[in-house]
Amino acid sequence: DEIEHLRLPWRGERPAAAIHPLLALARQVPEAWRASRPLLATTLELELQREAEWLAYRTVADESDRGAGNAAVLIVDRASWEVRAAVGSTGYFDTRRGGAIDYLRLPRSSGSTLKPLLFAQALERGTIAPNTVLDDLEPGPGGILNSDERYLGPLLPRLALANSRNVPAVELLSRLGLDAFYGFLADLRLHAHEETARHYGLGLAIGSLPVTLERLVPAYTVLAGDGRLQELRWLAGAPSPEAPRRVSEATARRITLFLADPQARLPTFPRMGFSEYPFPVAVKTGTSSRYRDAWTVAWSERYLVGVWVGHPDERPMSALSGYRIAAR
Repeated sequence: DEIEHLRLPWRGERPAAAIHPLLALARQVPEAWRASRPLLATTLELELQREAEWLAYRTVADESDRGAGNAAVLIVDRASWEVRAAVGSTGYFDTRRGGAIDYLRLPRSSGSTLKPLLFAQALERGTIAPNTVLDDLEPGPGGILNSDERYLGPLLPRLALANSRNVPAVELLSRLGLDAFYGFLADLRLHAHEETARHYGLGLAIGSLPVTLERLVPAYTVLAGDGRLQELRWLAGAPSPEAPRRVSEATARRITLFLADPQARLPTFPRMGFSEYPFPVAVKTGTSSRYRDAWTVAWSERYLVGVWVGHPDERPMSALSGYRIAAR
């Protein structure tokens, strides 16, 4: 009850996405459960939470002169799907950077982060096979270009996805069908059909659909969880609902292998860079138009991690891509 009467330090009209994190968490708890448990124990690990907060703050501060304004981080334990760290901003009281806004819950352009889901559905439906040749030869449908304005020629799906090529992804979406992929994204709870698939067009493959980190990370549990869509657990002892299957285990593991192969990322992403670790990690970066949003989602045997970096006013950053800042 006390949470409902919090006085928050807003100046002027309160942003729609700026909801106190305690209030947002309390609203997710069933009334009967709240009544029987007046003290709610979260699944957060304090030391890991502090480390994530510090890394987010330091990274944004180091790149503030290049337009980085704020960041969000979500760290999930793959064994239990419990949230171990959740950073909504780099400083709640930092009014210069819109610190009171919870960037975990703020919709932003998704960049290339939906490509693994596109390739997963295409494999699942038989639109492509692992040995299908995809062309990265010229501007794709609608004149869509690769971000580096280069073309790598004929590519297997493994290389096209690991290199995050726009042209093969847009061509693949055209073959799969807008409505089919848009419906699949709804099944992953990334949208609720607020708009039609035609509203986003083929840009669905490269970032036209806004997403939140709070929704994107659970969507990736389909890949990190052997094809099942998991419900993230924020409270200790909370019931774990049955996870619905969205793709086969074979498809989920194949996409994971595509994204965990550092050699497959060449030549777009260099070896021994920010996307390579001394242990197996599947990594997908994403960057929206004019570097307004930088994303990375990665999962190892132990953790699933999502990161967003951008500016509260959606100003372009100076060549800060998902690889260059969020992956770091």
